[in-house]
Amino acid sequence: MIILGINDTHDSSACLVKDGKLIIAIEEERFRRVKKISSFPTQAIKNIFKFTGYSSKDIDVVAVGTNLLNGALLWNTVADFKIEDWKKLQEKLFYDLIYNKKKLKFKDVFKKFKPTTKLGYPLKGKIKIEFNSTSKNQTSEDIKLFRKRYISKFLKISENKIHFYDHHHCHALYGYFVFSKYLKNKKRVAIVTLDGGGDKRYNSINIIDNLKLKKISNKTKSLIGQIYESITLLLGMNPAKHSYKIMGLAPYASEHHKSGPREIFLDSFKVKGINFHRSKKMKDYYTYFKKKLSIYRFDGIAGGVQDFVEIRLGEYFDNISKKFNTKNFVFSGGVANNVKANKFLFEKKYINNLYVPPGPGDESLSIGAAYASLVDSIGFKNTSTIANIPNNAYWGVPIDQKNFLQFKNHVIIKNNYKALKDKNFKLTSYYLSKGEIIFFCKGRMEFGQRALGHRSILCDPSNTDSVYKINSAIKRRDFWMPFTPSVLDSFQKRYFKNPKKINCNFMTMSFDTTMLGKKHLKAAIHPYDNTVRPQIVNKNTCNDYFNLICEFKKLTGIGALLNTSLNVHDKPIICQPMDLIKELLSNKDTLANYIFIEDTLFIKKK
Repeated sequence: MIILGINDTHDSSACLVKDGKLIIAIEEERFRRVKKISSFPTQAIKNIFKFTGYSSKDIDVVAVGTNLLNGALLWNTVADFKIEDWKKLQEKLFYDLIYNKKKLKFKDVFKKFKPTTKLGYPLKGKIKIEFNSTSKNQTSEDIKLFRKRYISKFLKISENKIHFYDHHHCHALYGYFVFSKYLKNKKRVAIVTLDGGGDKRYNSINIIDNLKLKKISNKTKSLIGQIYESITLLLGMNPAKHSYKIMGLAPYASEHHKSGPREIFLDSFKVKGINFHRSKKMKDYYTYFKKKLSIYRFDGIAGGVQDFVEIRLGEYFDNISKKFNTKNFVFSGGVANNVKANKFLFEKKYINNLYVPPGPGDESLSIGAAYASLVDSIGFKNTSTIANIPNNAYWGVPIDQKNFLQFKNHVIIKNNYKALKDKNFKLTSYYLSKGEIIFFCKGRMEFGQRALGHRSILCDPSNTDSVYKINSAIKRRDFWMPFTPSVLDSFQKRYFKNPKKINCNFMTMSFDTTMLGKKHLKAAIHPYDNTVRPQIVNKNTCNDYFNLICEFKKLTGIGALLNTSLNVHDKPIICQPMDLIKELLSNKDTLANYIFIEDTLFIKKK
């Protein structure tokens, strides 16, 4: 049985599952080169067929990871909207709708807005989808029918093969099946999902007991994701792209500066049992908090909202643990990207195991939908024998050899670089040990928003000078954002504290560092609270990357590398070598003296 999974919301993606095994999973943004793109994943699907050799004729089921899609997403507002557009949306449209009871449509406020339709669904033709999804003439089912017809036409398959699945059900199944091999022996597992909203829900609870899946009715709204996004906008950052920056800023806030905002947040939103309750005073998060927080500092607000998230999540998980008698959790959905909150949770006595999958946000809905289809077909219990998601997140496309040849023959490379074979990483590790920064591309690319050593910028994690160089010349990130290390599995006890042996293969968890960790990972930990968000590297999951770090260890004694994603600010992670030319090497100021691709080290001529 071959299943094509699709996510056509923001962070669009596609995957292929054959007889229960995940063969490939790719985000559309890697090919369109637009971060967080909301789109039908045309290019992802084409590359899946190219990589696997399958075609639409071989597909038994197309599984789509959200039932009810807001019409605005078809117009790709997530990618198109700038900060001023998001503010206008809140301060003009939503404010008048909520407080002044005006009957407005999107086009009344955004008269000059022209969405980049070529990036989303092709909205030309007989079926007309209006931008404003609140139109009386347009329902969610109309949009669903439009999507089904388009998918059928694009793939040239029967509409009967196309099935839609609940947004949070997909989040839950994705999280579970990534770790199913570890969970089979666990007595009772709670799967918790929380995000900014999908299919008119914001959270879900599922209980796995004796290979039986039980969905818990939980209709209340967890607004944690939406509140966090509103605060991101209030602090002058893009809510669709930069919520993670608030998490990075939070540790800088003192108790004095964050206590006031924290109490405002806590007063606005409470947990009772396994239900969430918001204050009746809070009609609109953005306007409400804008007034309440006007006297507080930037960092204090960030610290306050982070504390609020941790406290309320702690109460929620504690209550789930008591009600369903479990200490084993899977956490999925966009809120699970908050590594500080994850740290807060797994340190609690009521949690023995906390599993957070790579890319827990909407990018993984395609995978969740594929496994939802598998469950529908053979039953949940039977999936335990065939479900197989490789435990490494290298689920994307490999380096395209034609693309690599174009790169090698490009005038920039020919004129400015010398190419040296380095199959055993001897040269690469040598230059890393000398404080150099290396662009590293090898093998199949990572799935999700974290670079895991296959499309990464690497350097010595003890050399703090590299942080400034990477930020100023390459990444151009905010100063408070920390980097991360890739750590050999044999060194994790030496570098950070993980007494519960929580899975930390995917940079989804944060930990306190040891004294040696503070020394060896100085450039790759948060500079203010000395926490680390590691990727554990072992020979079985990433052999080549493991060997590179081992070579570096031989020269330095350090069993880790600083690892950050190979991209410029607000651009997706590099997919193929020619992306390097277009987005990094075309800028003369970009620090790109050493580039490793496949088995070749390109060294810039002096």
